[in-house]
Amino acid sequence: MEDVKKRLEDLKNLIRKHEYLYYVEANPEISDREFDRLLEELQAIESANPDWVTPDSPTQRVGDSVTSFLTVRHRVPMMSIENSYSTGDIHEWLERCEKLLGQSPFPVVAELKIDGVSGTFNYRDGSLQSGATRGNGQEGDLITSNVKTIRSLPLLIDSRYDMDIRGEIYTPRTVLEKLNQTRIENGEEPFKNCRNLTAGTIKSLDPSVAASRGLQVMVYGIAQAQELGFKRHSEALTFLQKQGFRLNKAWKVCQNHSEIFEFIDSIAGKRHEFDFDIDGIVIKVDQLLQQQELGNTAKAPRWAVAYKYPQERAISRLLTVEWQIGRSQLTPVAGLEPVELGGTTVSRASLHNLDQIKEKDIRIGDRVVVEKAGYIIPYIVEALPAERTGNEQVIEPPAICPVCQQTISIGKGEDEDTATVVKCENPLCQGVISRRIIHFITQMEIENFGPQLVDRLLETGIVKAVEDIIHLDAATLSKVERMGDKSAAKIAANIAAAKTKPLFRLISALGINNVGIVVSEKIAASCQQSFAAFLSADTDFLVQIEGIKDRVAQAIISFRENQLHQKLIEELKLWWQGPSPEELASQKAGDSLAGKSFVVTGEAEVPRRKLEELIKSHGGLVKSSVSPKTDYLLIGSMEGENFVSSKKTKALQHSIPIIDEHELCRILGVEFEAIKNQG
Repeated sequence: MEDVKKRLEDLKNLIRKHEYLYYVEANPEISDREFDRLLEELQAIESANPDWVTPDSPTQRVGDSVTSFLTVRHRVPMMSIENSYSTGDIHEWLERCEKLLGQSPFPVVAELKIDGVSGTFNYRDGSLQSGATRGNGQEGDLITSNVKTIRSLPLLIDSRYDMDIRGEIYTPRTVLEKLNQTRIENGEEPFKNCRNLTAGTIKSLDPSVAASRGLQVMVYGIAQAQELGFKRHSEALTFLQKQGFRLNKAWKVCQNHSEIFEFIDSIAGKRHEFDFDIDGIVIKVDQLLQQQELGNTAKAPRWAVAYKYPQERAISRLLTVEWQIGRSQLTPVAGLEPVELGGTTVSRASLHNLDQIKEKDIRIGDRVVVEKAGYIIPYIVEALPAERTGNEQVIEPPAICPVCQQTISIGKGEDEDTATVVKCENPLCQGVISRRIIHFITQMEIENFGPQLVDRLLETGIVKAVEDIIHLDAATLSKVERMGDKSAAKIAANIAAAKTKPLFRLISALGINNVGIVVSEKIAASCQQSFAAFLSADTDFLVQIEGIKDRVAQAIISFRENQLHQKLIEELKLWWQGPSPEELASQKAGDSLAGKSFVVTGEAEVPRRKLEELIKSHGGLVKSSVSPKTDYLLIGSMEGENFVSSKKTKALQHSIPIIDEHELCRILGVEFEAIKNQG
């Protein structure tokens, strides 16, 4: 038995080594198949000996799904960094720092500004305890289950420090390309860009989704670096690198102004060579005492600044204009002579709407300036009329719908202040119906259901309207061309699961003009999470909701009264169930632990009764036994790592997060000493 246990520990160390070589160093020593065999051997040993499973085991990266994310207060606020858009701004920042410090020059660290999602990762006693999003800077969502799936983030390190490591979660460009290729082949909507994919993935309620999408992390600092004895930011970075964390290897300590600008220029010429998106350079004062001296404003540190590279532009020629049909209007899209822009070949760009076309006087045949908005979406900035030949053509909207060939209408939107709208008025237009269905699917978060499948369902007549989607089952879906039984069953299960989604998603999915997620959340809360209350809400009730203007209220009323929507509404009344009564009650309470179930065991620094009361007072549920549906097992901090119990064993088997009373207080944003000293 001792030999088996030794083999288990050897396997864990060996797998950690190869994860580091593959995901951090990009220098694998073994094949993927060899790595999988090591992992399979470890899984077999742990399966036969569940008491040997530890939270830091490589097999524990993917846990069970959660119903929602808890909010956790950051021990050190995650402040935003002020942006600058010119070298002149950087000079001014340097001069300002020099004046305050009374020193010129002073060393700074220049780092790449990764375009991803900021996160903080807590390590204690050498083990990854939790991960959270930046959120509003003061508190963020606890995403530990998803963070643990990121293989470039070690589960175990040598340091015993209790520290919060800051980093940027991102998706490599090559991963995005592969995922999109697969999604297109499966008839699904491709992801727009790396950042959007990252943001959506890291907030997925199913860790297996995060695990499948190849997220990475590059760390850039320690929140408590000075308190832990570090003198320089660069010293902390070197420490993190030695601990096995992935850092961007391009970072550099610059001793003077010229070195800073040389670094900025050198990266500008090769930033498209990286396998990740960057949008600038972050410059930080290196000495931590100097950082402390400079201090912070209300929102940002004075000791750091971000230089944003200018938006990239190129000159092309406008060849064609295609009017793409949407659920509410037609949108003009420019066909361009292919041009290199931001490391990609651009042949299409947004023209936004008819008003902007006229305002900018853009014509077919024009030489035009193209820019990438946010480094992602190409659009036409302006035309170059001085280069016209006289053969250019004024852009006119189509007379008929490009899908159904019916006459279109042109006019103002909801009021005179909105843009001119070009729309197909045919309620049976398959183009319009397709976009409405796609909107419904997207808002209800029905996975594996893409535009190509929607079009195939419409072509075959299986689906004729939005309401037909909710009745699709595996048997019906399996009749669709190129649809396998497993895929059909998976999609059917996702449709069935959507009926328990929160009310705000259902309201947003209806496709009412100007009623998106934010507005829907406010309406759902005011209607006490009741779909019936939403359907009966009048104008006076709606306009009293914060952020709901009269035109939005009228749009809601008009949608409900429209005969074309009556069948959809009636079908949804029968189909949608919403969250369970227990979850709904917790949601109404507005508590931070709403809907979360806890099991408390072991000896803590405060009585168990007090911990259970604390959980309940914040909307949580306290259970006596661990089940696959348990959200957290709280083991008192007085118990050591060798603490053995059936509850702990079961929690490890089901990858249920294990916390102590200190972590609970962190989640709730309350001071532990205050809880401890309560009577």
